[in-house]
Amino acid sequence: MDFWMLRTFDQSGYYETRLILMAFSLAIAGYFAYYKRDQRFITMFACGAVLQMVSEYLLQFGGMRGAGYTIAVFGMKLPGLVQPIFKGLTEGGSLGIFAFWFADLRSSRAKLKSAIPFLGLCAVVFALAIVSGSISGHGQITSARQMFSPLSIFAVMAIIFASLWLAWRKDVMASLSNFYGGLLLFTILNYGVLQVMGARYIGEQVGGQFVAAPTSVRGAMMVLSMVFETAGGKLHFFMIPFALGLIALKEKEEATSKRERYSTQHLQDLSQRGWRKRSKPFPK
Repeated sequence: MDFWMLRTFDQSGYYETRLILMAFSLAIAGYFAYYKRDQRFITMFACGAVLQMVSEYLLQFGGMRGAGYTIAVFGMKLPGLVQPIFKGLTEGGSLGIFAFWFADLRSSRAKLKSAIPFLGLCAVVFALAIVSGSISGHGQITSARQMFSPLSIFAVMAIIFASLWLAWRKDVMASLSNFYGGLLLFTILNYGVLQVMGARYIGEQVGGQFVAAPTSVRGAMMVLSMVFETAGGKLHFFMIPFALGLIALKEKEEATSKRERYSTQHLQDLSQRGWRKRSKPFPK
């Protein structure tokens, strides 16, 4: 039996909140670039936006969004060729920054104090999903996409295997795992909330009409979608810029380097004291 990913938020509530999230994401990228001299977040926003645009164009031209699919912002429907660009900037860029920030904190083993701003971003994502779900939940279906489209499954599997192969070759499996954790966390905070509120759910086609699948099926299929498609299908957001040498995650080296500097300095002081005692055995 075919299962469908059904959405009701494409024309009310959701993309207005994506604009707000994009503003937060750009503010974060600007902060790191200006105050920390860290350009990686801007790079991740750009890579996420471009790669999401490419994905949306492929879905659109492949007819996988369904006939007559449109999105609207503040009641204004966007032209077909503009939709992927808008979704790339408002969805892909924000997702790239969110997952990368999570991975960077995990990789550097940051303390809770350093992670508080990121937790604030998590709260923003969660709150915006609630707003969107309350506006468009249980409304008219605006998008219907087959869950097990062969082309879609092949594309996601190719992305996952290519990303894993690159990560293995470059010995960054841990970094990719951390980035995947960020993708999955964003997916739960955003799409998980929309599912609970009825704005995004799994359905079946019965007599030419879409109906919601049984609760257990909806839960299992949504988990599969989030783990495999939504999070797994975005691993290249990290691996492509990493393979090109544009980004890298921080490592926890401070403690080690401090110990090494202290040990080296300590030995040097001891050797200098010994030399002074040998050269000047009698103090004045």
